[in-house]
Amino acid sequence: MKISLILLAAGDSRRFGSNKLLYELHGKPMYRYSVDEVAKLDTTVFAEKIVVSQYDEILDTLSREGYLTVRNTESYLGISHSIQLGLAASEEEAWCFLVADQPYLKAETLERFVEAFQKSGKNCACVRYGNRTGNPCIFTAEYQKELLELAGDIGGKRVINKHLDETFFYDVEEEQELEDIDENNLP
Repeated sequence: MKISLILLAAGDSRRFGSNKLLYELHGKPMYRYSVDEVAKLDTTVFAEKIVVSQYDEILDTLSREGYLTVRNTESYLGISHSIQLGLAASEEEAWCFLVADQPYLKAETLERFVEAFQKSGKNCACVRYGNRTGNPCIFTAEYQKELLELAGDIGGKRVINKHLDETFFYDVEEEQELEDIDENNLP
């Protein structure tokens, strides 16, 4: 099964107080952590790479790095709108959603997650540590309609929570990999 990577990088960072994705974390913009880990993967892991963002710097940079870029001019509509824009741009029928503010996720985890999902026979998946679920998440076309019906700042977790028995969970070894950064947990 071919899977499209959709990097969600359009958030307004309201709680952060400034542009979180361009915030310098240990010498590089936060969004680069996800991008750099994806770059370590074999090129066959994802059939295409898409980024949804409102930020010129991210769109311009990732366009040069082989991403299909999708501008989100209505980020105030929440993460659901970015998900829908990413789905509309994809040519595949399975999607791995990755957020751009999760700097501790490792390439090995991402690659193993995708491989294990493909062997699972399930149609949706997410990573977890203990009982805590997080990103990335994968969905096949079976859940496209539900993803397209999301509204506001509601993401794929709502779909997963409706279908827990049908979801493949991949356990990560370190809880930190699930951390998304906000002003309350800056290193």
